[in-house]
Amino acid sequence: MKTFCNCIVEHKIRAPHGGTGRLIGGTMAAVGQFPFIPSVSRNDQHLCAGFIYNEKWVVTSAKCIYGKPKEEFKVLVGALSFVTPDPGEQSIGVFDMVYFPQYDDVTQKHDVALIEVSKPILFGPTTQPMPYGEIDELAQPWDAKIVGWGATFEDGLPSTRLRWGPIDNLAADCSSYDTEEYIESLMICAGSSSGVSPCEYDEGTPLTHVTNFEGIQKEVIIGIMSKNQGCSNATIPTIYTRLPAYSSWLVQTAGPQASPNVLAPQL
Repeated sequence: MKTFCNCIVEHKIRAPHGGTGRLIGGTMAAVGQFPFIPSVSRNDQHLCAGFIYNEKWVVTSAKCIYGKPKEEFKVLVGALSFVTPDPGEQSIGVFDMVYFPQYDDVTQKHDVALIEVSKPILFGPTTQPMPYGEIDELAQPWDAKIVGWGATFEDGLPSTRLRWGPIDNLAADCSSYDTEEYIESLMICAGSSSGVSPCEYDEGTPLTHVTNFEGIQKEVIIGIMSKNQGCSNATIPTIYTRLPAYSSWLVQTAGPQASPNVLAPQL
């Protein structure tokens, strides 16, 4: 098994050498298309992604922050590009980082964490929270996608611009992983027939799915990228942390989720 969270490359002011790396098979995101995606950086270098939970907390993967000092981290929201500043983008320091207490850094079991930012995130057209939910097994063909700044080839650099790609199999065959690496009740095994795959710097990137949520069809986050066996072969599925399995911990730690289209918090 190969996982990818210990790579660090240039970010924002020091962009990655003009690289054009991206999520494998991805398409450039449009302004406001994915307002819930933050870049989590360490020492001003993009490390992984996540999603905005509420005005104070961001969800990401545990391996992104495990064993690292919070003082080295920042969260960038409202951004599409690491080269050109975007209107409304916010770079915010980190107040606290918490990973799930039973996280296993060998098998990546319970690969979920929360980052508390040092000041409230201001919501607007390009910065919004995103609800999470369970897979709708009846909603087939599945309308799902991943979003991130991942590399375009194995051992590549991160993208300088946010990209997304379609995922059409939310029940892929994960028999290539052993029983400790893939636990169905805690994880999602997902793949794509169109050659899309998460790659380096995509840990924590959300897997979204159009589902029946509270009685209406809407896009929700069902998982965050945890691990795969490399991205050179996009036919091998990726394992995502199944977020509803951690609902109690998320609420206990970070409080309730914010709803999309909320007003900016008062400072």
